[in-house]
Amino acid sequence: MEPVSVCLFIGAASLTIQPDRSQFFRYESFNLTCAPPGSFSGWTVIRNTSEPFAPCKAWGRQNGSSCINRSVYKSDTGLYWCQSEQGHCSNALHITVTTNTVILESPSLPVTEGKNVELTCSCRGRYEPTSSSNFTAKFFRNDTFIGEQPGGKMRLLEVSPSHEGFYECEHPTRGRSPQSWLAVKVKDAPPNPPQTRLLLSILLLIFYNVLFLLGICVYRRWARARAEDRRRASKRLTPQR
Repeated sequence: MEPVSVCLFIGAASLTIQPDRSQFFRYESFNLTCAPPGSFSGWTVIRNTSEPFAPCKAWGRQNGSSCINRSVYKSDTGLYWCQSEQGHCSNALHITVTTNTVILESPSLPVTEGKNVELTCSCRGRYEPTSSSNFTAKFFRNDTFIGEQPGGKMRLLEVSPSHEGFYECEHPTRGRSPQSWLAVKVKDAPPNPPQTRLLLSILLLIFYNVLFLLGICVYRRWARARAEDRRRASKRLTPQR
C-alpha cells in the first residue's frame, strides 16, 4: 500500500508506544501499536523522518496492529502515526533517538490532569549493556532549573496545564538529555447524575410556569386598562341630552 501523505481526518485511531517514552538510546527497540475502530485492515504505521512518509515495511516489522523497530538509530528520529488508505489518521508521536549518553524518560502521550507523573533521567555509556538512574540528576522545564533529585527521578504531583513544557535532565558529569514535551489533557466535566438532571428539569418547569402565569397577569391588566380607556373615551364622545 502506498502511504497517503496528507491526513484528512485526525483522531480516527490511537497510536501508543512501548516502552512508554519518547526518547531512546541508539540500538534500543520500540513497538508502535495502532488501535483503529473496527478492523486494522487498511491501516499502517507511517513515519516522517529522514525518509519522508515511509510505511512500516520500509523500516520495521509489521505484526498485526503493531510495527516493531528492533534496533533504532539516530535516523529513526521523527514523527510517527497510524494512517488508513482513506487518509484517516491517529495522533502523532515524536520519537527521538540520541547518540548521547543521557535521556529523559517521560510519558509519550498527554497525561490527564490530576495524575502524578514520574520523570526518569537515564544514563548509558557507549559500551554499557544497560542504562542506570543511580545518580543525582538535575531537572529543567523550558530551560529553567526546577530541582535536583537523587536516584534520577522526579515526581510531578497532580499535574495541571501549568506543568506543560519542554523537560530535560542533566547527569553530574555526562551532560544533558534532549528535550521532551510533556502535554497535559484537561479532564472532561463529570456528567450530571440522574437526580441532579431531574431536579434541574423540575426547576426549569417551575420557572417557565411562573413566567407563563406572570405573562397572563400582565396581559389581563393590560386588557382591563385598555377596556377602561375605551369606556371612558366612549363616554366623552356620547352627546349629553
